[in-house]
Amino acid sequence: MVLVRVDLHNHTWYSKDGMMSPEKLINLARRRGLDAIAITDHNRLTIVESTFPVIPGEEIKTTKGEVIGLFLQEEIPRGLEPEETFDRIREQDGLIVIPHPFDKFRKRTALLLNGVEPPKDALIEVLNARYISPRFFERAKLYAEARNLPLVAGSDAHTPVEVAKAWTEVPEFSDLEELRDHLRKGRTRPEGEFSNPFVHLTVPEIKILHLLGILPR
Repeated sequence: MVLVRVDLHNHTWYSKDGMMSPEKLINLARRRGLDAIAITDHNRLTIVESTFPVIPGEEIKTTKGEVIGLFLQEEIPRGLEPEETFDRIREQDGLIVIPHPFDKFRKRTALLLNGVEPPKDALIEVLNARYISPRFFERAKLYAEARNLPLVAGSDAHTPVEVAKAWTEVPEFSDLEELRDHLRKGRTRPEGEFSNPFVHLTVPEIKILHLLGILPR
């Protein structure tokens, strides 16, 4: 079976802490050996046309943390209860991904640390390249395996250096519909490495560039 690399968590400059245009993100993904990516900007559905496979997604802030919706057609508003957010993703035949579920440094955005159990149709992002500690990966992996939930990975890239740090291996696919089917059925394997922790220090500077209008707001 031929496996390919799909990165399910990336941000462009349409996130307030992102600095790449969608085109730059796609070009870097292609050059670094990825076969598809998801664009998951914060509380915004960024849809791009490209010959490279791009999953339309959104990282949505709920009342108890963040959830990623993949394969969306419409933007989902922030500030809803997690269960309603899950329902709205399902209404679009999207996939629910629980990002960085046990990251103590992002406790306000980690659903599981805020007492929210993932639904049975969720994918668990066990490897997030922005983890500060590998213990977050190990805990998420054990959690997902114990509940027979699909394990996925994402770079959570906000800057060019982070692109393609982590990815999900899936069987080869012919189109996005087939890719969605692989992910939904748990034909996944997380792979990759952690980014340099110093990437977190770029966040204040990037936000200032957005406020000054140097990057899109």
